[in-house]
Amino acid sequence: MQPFFNFYKQSRYVLICLISILLLQISCKKDDTPPNYPIGSNENINTWILDSLKRYYYWSDGLPAKPGLNRAPLNFFSAIRNLNDRFSYILLPDDPSTVTPTNKSQYGFDYTTIKEKNTGLVFGVVKLVLNDSPASRSGLKRGDYISKINGKTITQENAAALQQELLSGTQVKITFAEVNGNELKDIGSAELTAGFTFEQPSVSNITNSNGTKIAYLYIYDFSAGLATSLYNTFMGFKNAGITELILDLRYNSGGQVAEAAGLCTMIASGVNYTTPFITYKGNKNGGTRSESLGDAASFDHTLNFNTLLQSNLNLKRVFILGTGATASASEVMINNLKPYLQVVLIGEKTRGKDEASFKIYDARIPKQVEWEMHPIVYKLFNATGNGGYSAGIDPDIGVTELNDLPLQPFGAWEDPLVKAALYRISGKNTLAISHLKESNKMSLAAGNVLADSRILTTSASTVITHR
Repeated sequence: MQPFFNFYKQSRYVLICLISILLLQISCKKDDTPPNYPIGSNENINTWILDSLKRYYYWSDGLPAKPGLNRAPLNFFSAIRNLNDRFSYILLPDDPSTVTPTNKSQYGFDYTTIKEKNTGLVFGVVKLVLNDSPASRSGLKRGDYISKINGKTITQENAAALQQELLSGTQVKITFAEVNGNELKDIGSAELTAGFTFEQPSVSNITNSNGTKIAYLYIYDFSAGLATSLYNTFMGFKNAGITELILDLRYNSGGQVAEAAGLCTMIASGVNYTTPFITYKGNKNGGTRSESLGDAASFDHTLNFNTLLQSNLNLKRVFILGTGATASASEVMINNLKPYLQVVLIGEKTRGKDEASFKIYDARIPKQVEWEMHPIVYKLFNATGNGGYSAGIDPDIGVTELNDLPLQPFGAWEDPLVKAALYRISGKNTLAISHLKESNKMSLAAGNVLADSRILTTSASTVITHR
């Protein structure tokens, strides 16, 4: 009887242990089940943000394990974004307060505020006026001087604040001025109301210098359809027999990789569909992938690669004009052309966006989250593996256009950046560029740049690619 009693006690003990383990497992499973947060709540939105970043984000390994999900989405995204990440952002499409204003969505112009080197005067210099924009319809043009914003005189102390006031508003009064000796004299004003501006046409020109056919091409951005729209321009260059190209990207903040690849197709010597073009390096999920020139240009089937190739100029070198507002896809142009021809960068150091993103949105049906994300997903490299230009690409010929005022229209051969290219093409000493106007007593130059709206706009742009 005793052995049976001991067996009974042991069996009962084992059964109790098994039941306890089973209950513990059930409890753990319940604890591991993700909470079902109400749709529209911060917790629901932020869970989607975190899950998406874990899959795509370049710095996904550095995401916090248990971030606080109850914060507002903008604050949550900012809190978990990697410290090395300068350009990722999120937005709510129908909420203007979450979208960084651009000159295309506002007045259609950019300006920089300078303290003039010789006179000490402080004023704004209009750098860029978009076609058919509120600014152009109000008479603004590149090179104009601005003395007041909303009736407030621009000073060294308030330059940045006034620029922010202009960028964040929907109406602004601009007072124009001219430099008269050591004084700034008001000469008129314009009142602008914000409005959207559509895609911008390129500016092109051809000149014959000592028997050399030279083409100039200004491009505002790399928006969808750019390469196809430039086909006739490049056919014109080709039929004219041009052998040198000056590509003006000084204010080009970038856009689509596909359009940059399409433009490269019409420039570089000896390229075809299978020519290696770009390498993307992502996180453990994205891995490393490379694309040929043809694949990069035509992945979305919006252009015909073989048609573009018919307009190829077969160039051995290209002159690219750049500034601190030259970014993302423009820098892809500079870096990724280098394996195939000589690239001579003229101007200033570029912005330094060696990274790419694509739009991430909630594709569930029905959609639960209205927010959109543009996180950094890849680091970028050219066909020979060269990249790493996050500090910007240094110019081969340093020229600052603001040291030679007034600014010239795009396409003018007297523009200092264009003139530097012409000097190099002719074989003359480019060091003389900075002294071109020393004999002109009315020449003005920027001593200090106090604020620059184009640089601010460029900070919100990224290289756009596909998944």
